[in-house]
Amino acid sequence: MPDSNRRVDLRADPRADPAQPDAGDHRRGSVATEPGFKVTGSFRRFFENAIEGIYQTTPDGRYLRANPALARVYGFASPAALIAGLTDIAGQLYVDPARRDAFKRAMDEDGVVRDFEAQVYRADGSVIWITENARCVRGSDGAIQYYEGTVEDITARKASEEHIRLLATVFETVSDGILIVDPARIVRAVNPAYVALVGAPAAEIVGRALDILAPDKDGPGILDQAWNAAEVRGLWSGEATCRRAQGDPFLAALSICAVREDARPPSHFVVTCADISQRRMHEQNLWHTANFDMLTQLPNRRLIAERLQQAMLRAARQRASLTVLFLDLNGFKQVNDGLGHQAGDELLKLVAARLRACTRQSDVVGRLGGDEFVVVAPDVADRQGGHRLAEKILLDFAQPFRVAGQEIFCQFAVGVAFYPQDGETADELIRNADVAMYVAKKDNSRRFVSFEHSMLPRLAQRLRTENELRRAIERDELLLHYQPRVETRTGRVLGAEALIRWRHPERGLVMPGDFIALAEECGLIAVIGESTLRRACAQFLRWQADGLALAGISVNLSPRQFLDVGLVRTIEAVMRDVGIAPACLELELTESAMSVDMERAVATLRALKGLGVKLSIDDFGTGYSSLGRLKSLPIDAIKIDRSFIRGLGGSPTDRRIVEAVTELAEVLGFRVVAEGVETIEQADILRHIRCHELQGFLISRPVDADDLAALVRRWNAGALPAPPVADI
Repeated sequence: MPDSNRRVDLRADPRADPAQPDAGDHRRGSVATEPGFKVTGSFRRFFENAIEGIYQTTPDGRYLRANPALARVYGFASPAALIAGLTDIAGQLYVDPARRDAFKRAMDEDGVVRDFEAQVYRADGSVIWITENARCVRGSDGAIQYYEGTVEDITARKASEEHIRLLATVFETVSDGILIVDPARIVRAVNPAYVALVGAPAAEIVGRALDILAPDKDGPGILDQAWNAAEVRGLWSGEATCRRAQGDPFLAALSICAVREDARPPSHFVVTCADISQRRMHEQNLWHTANFDMLTQLPNRRLIAERLQQAMLRAARQRASLTVLFLDLNGFKQVNDGLGHQAGDELLKLVAARLRACTRQSDVVGRLGGDEFVVVAPDVADRQGGHRLAEKILLDFAQPFRVAGQEIFCQFAVGVAFYPQDGETADELIRNADVAMYVAKKDNSRRFVSFEHSMLPRLAQRLRTENELRRAIERDELLLHYQPRVETRTGRVLGAEALIRWRHPERGLVMPGDFIALAEECGLIAVIGESTLRRACAQFLRWQADGLALAGISVNLSPRQFLDVGLVRTIEAVMRDVGIAPACLELELTESAMSVDMERAVATLRALKGLGVKLSIDDFGTGYSSLGRLKSLPIDAIKIDRSFIRGLGGSPTDRRIVEAVTELAEVLGFRVVAEGVETIEQADILRHIRCHELQGFLISRPVDADDLAALVRRWNAGALPAPPVADI
């Protein structure tokens, strides 16, 4: 900081000849003055070699003298160039000209300014911070003749101050608790978040030994181990049970970071503490939701298959057998239709409880959906044991249920399959038990049926459909329709989603829901998926060649496609062969496609993202994505499922859900696409909650390529009525 009391007397020498400026004025790096002024005596060397900029200026904003340091500060080649170039200090130098007015007021009132800070332009147009110390020099009549002072570039200091201010702001406002601890483990500072987290005032924490763990929860020495690891490696992170001021424990994510300079021992440690009790509980709830039927609290299809596979592996190691029962509740539809869905739900809960009660603890009892249940009996090793289990269940279900004030008799049709003779995989066993149940359901004289390979009518039908689907691929019976997506803000069609259809020679147009699952099961999905991708990309390029203004095309990936190890190579090859720009292709996948193996799913998404394509989650809200997982996904957009859009305008809950999803997407930087938009009211609501894009029957049903092109041209030209969308 310059010394405001140190002044260089640069006052004009009245004896100087204006026509004879100092010979040093024209040398690079020397002091420059206006004609009539001259630096004299022993001050010249000090003036020229000073580290700080030194100047004299007129009150109206012209430089009279400047030294080389000032020229360097302001980015001029020489003092002379500075004086010639800066003829209006307020207008040319100060970023805020009003600061020059403040400078002059201080001079008028006090005759001096100290530590006057301002932002100024350098010669190259860049902006720096300076501080000035100056005084005004008055004549014998008291009038101000000129200002003289010093200038220092404080840009680095201001940046450092801003950095410190930002760090202090983070420390004060971050949601995680932070403690600054010295090497002796004495707490030196805590932030408000930690005070709020543990419920103790800062005065009771600062100056005392670090004591955050709940006793008898994580075992002795865990803090010592963590501290030693932080000292050696610089950082330790993990989970531990901490305690609040009142002693109650909570699960916390902890980290200890050593603060050191160079290779010296740590001078401090930064300890962060975040309460993850609710998050862990939420994750457990999500896991339970993903694996259990919410109505009956029995394992769902996913968990049944997982536990059956585990039981089969154990049986294989022990060279043992196991039994699978597929149960379908007779008469349930009549209860549901006659007494209502509430009575039907109550009956299913009673059935689940009785089924659980009449089986053993080691048996797996689950609900596949609707009125279908499965029992996996790992200790029932032969047909007689399987038959006895089926008979016991049927006997227990001979007793009535009391639902909605009525006695209801319900029985099961039961199919029985055995491992290993009736199937080598969980899917095969469940499928074959289902086939046996179908036979039992059709034959009222047989209450339960064991699977036999001769009874495959349902499998035969499946095989027929599979063969037809294979022929459909060969005969080019699969085609694409396209549904436009409209930008909510402008009302223009941005792109289209490619949707596959099967033009069956007998059944007509078959929707994907009726054959994609079969294609996945029989291994045809890879062929169909690649063909769909090629056709959609090629069609997009044809639209572009025809001058159709579309930003991109989106294509769905089925769950089985997403799990294909060759997916990334296939998509890369298609884009290269067709010639589409990666940014024009958007791939849509469902939440369920990522639920099997999240780590693998994220790796696949990142590989796809590396190709340059866009990624979106379809049917968002119908799966079980956690916030922690969602924010880690490298996606561009989420598509809100039509089931939530359908309720807009009538269901406050659905509107709140859609608003929450939109706000969440805004925080995470995702686009939001609403699918299934059918009414003007829905579009208006979506506009007000800042949904980015709309898709649905309000705009258009899926149409073929030519109709889509015609629709886009008419729509974007304003030839189609679009009340709330076109003027958004």
